[in-house]
Amino acid sequence: MWILGQGGFFGSAIANAAAHQNVNVFPHKKIPWNSPGDRVSALIELAQQFSEVANEAPASIIWAAGSEGVGKKQLEHCSELDAFQDFVQAISSVEKLKGSTVAIVSSAGGVMSGSDSPPFDIHTPVHAINQYGQDKIALEEIGTRRLSSDFHVHIARVTNLYGPWFGPRQGLINRLCAAAASREALQIFVPLDTVRDYIQVSDAAALLLLEIDDSNRMNLSGVPSISLIGSGENCSIGTVINTVSRVSRRKVPITLARLAISPLQPRDLRMHPSWLDRGLHFTPMPLAQGVKLLFDSLVTVPRWS
Repeated sequence: MWILGQGGFFGSAIANAAAHQNVNVFPHKKIPWNSPGDRVSALIELAQQFSEVANEAPASIIWAAGSEGVGKKQLEHCSELDAFQDFVQAISSVEKLKGSTVAIVSSAGGVMSGSDSPPFDIHTPVHAINQYGQDKIALEEIGTRRLSSDFHVHIARVTNLYGPWFGPRQGLINRLCAAAASREALQIFVPLDTVRDYIQVSDAAALLLLEIDDSNRMNLSGVPSISLIGSGENCSIGTVINTVSRVSRRKVPITLARLAISPLQPRDLRMHPSWLDRGLHFTPMPLAQGVKLLFDSLVTVPRWS
């Protein structure tokens, strides 16, 4: 398995889940994402190297390299969309890789931020109300259009991730737990009745691998498959804050604010994950249990780190 973005929050969780299943994860040098010319050369070189080690077994390539959010301003020279197109060019140029599975990690909340009638599922027409979601839709379309004839393409739309992570605090739950641990106030930019599906990151990684295996068994040649990776436990932000407070036994210091990005955050993004209908052997971690694991990991980290 080759995981693009395996040094990131979700990518590292996917690599760990694969290793636990005795899947060989392709180790590779760091990709110079911010240098377009060097990025293309590196991706082509790595695609060729991966083809040499994967030519005797079913191979999977997972794109999990995205890091942009709704309120994050893109830099033209390092946008995920540009990097993804270089990735598509690279793997398409290597004949030995054709026939492999290519899983593209997308954002459920992003691509369905403007969709109607929640809860949403894999059959919901995509409609984005922010640039982040529009870029994710474009990424899905590029992947299916340019790769489907030579690869088995799987689109994995992931809901809101949380969990232990040594890098920058990503996502609401990680930031809330950090606020509880540090007792520093956190600003909330949307109403407290805003609803999301939150899934623990290791759960999401394990579920992604299950969905890829399930879609490979269906063996629909030339037809892209889609999964919606989520816990099915849709919670309001108010509920999440109360859960963090109860688990940490600390009052979470928050302030309510409003920014220009606030209207770009839909109020109701309830999800109906695809595993609920596919009979996959999966039981999501309850929110309170996941929050406890996350909070405990934060309070045991030495202050100097």
